[in-house]
Amino acid sequence: MTSMPRIVALALYLSLSATPALAAGSSTTETTNTYSDSATTQAFKDGEDAVAAENWALAIGHFQEAVTLDPGSADAFNMLAYSQRQAGDLESAFANYEKALAIDPDHEDAREYLGEAYLQAGNLDGALEQLEALDEICWLGCDAHRELEAAIEAYRADNG
Repeated sequence: MTSMPRIVALALYLSLSATPALAAGSSTTETTNTYSDSATTQAFKDGEDAVAAENWALAIGHFQEAVTLDPGSADAFNMLAYSQRQAGDLESAFANYEKALAIDPDHEDAREYLGEAYLQAGNLDGALEQLEALDEICWLGCDAHRELEAAIEAYRADNG
């Protein structure tokens, strides 16, 4: 029979050994590139480079190419939405975050970024819903949860 400490240790090991995802507000990107198609890989990498340079129009173009080449990529839809949000196109960002979450409902970054988009739109309840979803997904805690929680706290401080 497996003891509880072993189960907890295994769960912790698995969560810590996962590839880190893109951090909100980060100037560098770390993503999991699981594409077998070199054109998709290149489009995604070019998009990451454009994000790092904060060239949102270029990033949008590259991530649009990536989702066209791989319409099943939650990562590509998430990064397309992130770039659109940074460019100020919240309507498109909301649609693409929803596509990312339709593909992978447990996508931590998409949940965090969607919550931040809700805050940009003045929808605290929408952001809180995403934080609740992250509570369920990140039962050992995760950067996405901490960052969205901090963004919500800052929003509340700024908006009384």
